[in-house]
Amino acid sequence: MPGSSLCNLCESKICRISGRHEIDGTPLWAGAYYGDELAQLILLAKEENNLSARNYLAQLLVEGFMRTAPILNQSDIATLVPIPSSAHANRKRGYRHSYLLARRTAALIERTSAIHVEVKEALRVNRKIADQSTLNRAERVRNISGAYSVEKRHISGICGSPTEPIFVIDDLVTSASSIREGLRALQEHGIAPSGVLAAGVSPRVFS
Repeated sequence: MPGSSLCNLCESKICRISGRHEIDGTPLWAGAYYGDELAQLILLAKEENNLSARNYLAQLLVEGFMRTAPILNQSDIATLVPIPSSAHANRKRGYRHSYLLARRTAALIERTSAIHVEVKEALRVNRKIADQSTLNRAERVRNISGAYSVEKRHISGICGSPTEPIFVIDDLVTSASSIREGLRALQEHGIAPSGVLAAGVSPRVFS
């Protein structure tokens, strides 16, 4: 798996999604259901800056984006707003994984469609938060509640509309607590995301 491409066996174990889900009424399009193989890819991209892994995650995001056609309303521009990591995590890694993933996704969308895609780092982490991977669902909600703020310098001219849709983007949705917090922060500033894009999603989100 860490090589230049995903082996056929690993590829066969990643379960693609063809439908649409919702998070509190906001549409969610994901590329695949979360499993061991996808977990390894996310770790490679996020913690080791593996370009092949990030490219694969971006392709899953593109697959989700292409299923948003019914709400794109023939628009020729879209905006991606990545769910942020903390400044501490970004410094420790030496790169901004969520931004790099969003940029790669935007490039692939533009390569395969007539849509121009902008990436806006409109969200930031405003306080210390614990590592979400060690927490249960209730703890994740408490941990992330109120933790995101809007970067006003990045939201000029964007509000979300059928002709200029905005999508919140993340590599993985497990409890959806980070997504809900991102949506809250944007909506409080009058920004209405058209939906959420994720490379992977845990079936537990909808149980």
